[in-house]
Amino acid sequence: MGAVAGAAGVAAVGSCAAKTVSSPILVNHVGFVPTAAKFALVAGSEPIGFRLVDAGTSAQGLSGQFEPVTGDFGPFLVADFSGLQRPGTYVLQCPRGQSQPLIIAATVYVSAVAKCVDYFAQQRCGDSSRGYHRPCHLDDGRRSDDGRHQDVSGGWHDACDVRKWTGATIHGLLGLTGLLDRAGKWLDRDAVIDEIRWGNGYFLKMQDSQGFLMNYCGGDDGNGWTDNRVGTADDRVIHVEPADVTVQFLFVAAQARIGRLFRDADRAYAERCLDAGRRCWRWCVDRRNPQLAGSLAAGVIACAELHRASDLDAAQLAGVGYLGKLVALQSPPGSQIGGFFRTGGGSQEPYREIAHGNLPLLSLCAALERWRDHPGGKKWQESLDRHVQFLESMAARSAFGTVPYGLYDGADPGGNRRVESHWYRWFMRPGGQSKDGQWWVGINAHLASNGVGLCRASRILNRPSAAALGQRQLDWIMGCNPFNASTISDVGRNQPALFVTGEFRPATPVIPGGVMNGIGGTADDRPTLSPESYHTCEYWTPMVSYTMGLMAERMGE
Repeated sequence: MGAVAGAAGVAAVGSCAAKTVSSPILVNHVGFVPTAAKFALVAGSEPIGFRLVDAGTSAQGLSGQFEPVTGDFGPFLVADFSGLQRPGTYVLQCPRGQSQPLIIAATVYVSAVAKCVDYFAQQRCGDSSRGYHRPCHLDDGRRSDDGRHQDVSGGWHDACDVRKWTGATIHGLLGLTGLLDRAGKWLDRDAVIDEIRWGNGYFLKMQDSQGFLMNYCGGDDGNGWTDNRVGTADDRVIHVEPADVTVQFLFVAAQARIGRLFRDADRAYAERCLDAGRRCWRWCVDRRNPQLAGSLAAGVIACAELHRASDLDAAQLAGVGYLGKLVALQSPPGSQIGGFFRTGGGSQEPYREIAHGNLPLLSLCAALERWRDHPGGKKWQESLDRHVQFLESMAARSAFGTVPYGLYDGADPGGNRRVESHWYRWFMRPGGQSKDGQWWVGINAHLASNGVGLCRASRILNRPSAAALGQRQLDWIMGCNPFNASTISDVGRNQPALFVTGEFRPATPVIPGGVMNGIGGTADDRPTLSPESYHTCEYWTPMVSYTMGLMAERMGE
């Protein structure tokens, strides 16, 4: 596709699809909770005034000035209207024009969260009355080791495909159980509980008798519709080998949460799930020795959740051990980039992860929320504080306040962006660029996971700036970006056209509440949004789950 100009003048690939609304003012399309940090941007370098007026009465609510901020994406003017906390619907006006109406309300994201929950119902696989192509894949699946049929039907399709990767779809369980933990009375809890039960059916079936979670059913060798008849040639293969240890730990965390949250309503089911978590945790402890930052962090999260659900002393002991190894991988203080985590396992390369998000940040929060009074608590809090300072320092390099995708050792990964001894990129490198390989996607899961962690860290550290930075990650996803495009279907405006696979028909439709992979980057690390490409415009479970969780965090203040 040819390059076109983005809404704020940044060079971009592609164009935005339906519901296009033009405005020079970039701001969260949905709005803000009253206490949130609130920012808007316009392109430019000379200060201009602004005012917010009530959309119904035209009464002035607040006035101020767009101030110039020079960053990696060019010069922008930034307006801070965080002082406006009175609920209502407003329009931001300045000499360049005016914004679309924006809402300030405690429950501003309720509709969007409900759409995300229903997204999972539309993505149901198996004998469901809710899935968009129901029923489907009733013949899942055929074991890869001996060819026998084993029923692993159910669960959710992961993306704009019909694959059921456990490593990605496990985030559906984590996101939905997180809603039950964090959300208030505004949440339709019955709908969430029903969806958790449905999705978890697949994971319980995928647990091997030894305790570990098998890898997946319906991968690259099964991305299509089947005849729903067991024993025919199109039965999808169950890859029976254990999933990655990070995924094992996330499965443990999900089962422990379900065991705790369902205990009063359905004790038998809760105990079944908690037992599944314990058996997988024991397999991990006995058979695996995590050394990488991501797997250590996932281990901490699993142990914290298991300890919270069952007071298992061994879980706390293991979690504290994993956390000690993780903190040892953190770069020391005393520089702009002090506080990032190295990959580990003998590698000094900085930790970067798109699908699972910022697990080190989330694990520090989980540990401090559960074990703050532990003798190691002060050290963990210092580690969390250093990491938050690192994220804030890096995010300040753009007027949009997003967290860059990651640091790099060695040669320039593209973009010529450097901080001290390391290079950095805002986005994953496009295919073929060194060791990131051919595969790359947009950064919505990265941004939203950091947003969730920053909101939690803000409460732990009593650091309001962290919550403010968390809000800015959500703002980008909801339209405050160079394309003025929300990347959530039926939420906000200017959504790019959805990726449509050519591998099967009917293809995945536009589903309200589906969160796309999000804006990505060119070889020189400029923002790119390519309608109908899988890189930026395909749904993916981690994106939906973390974004849903971030909205709940903002409404839970």
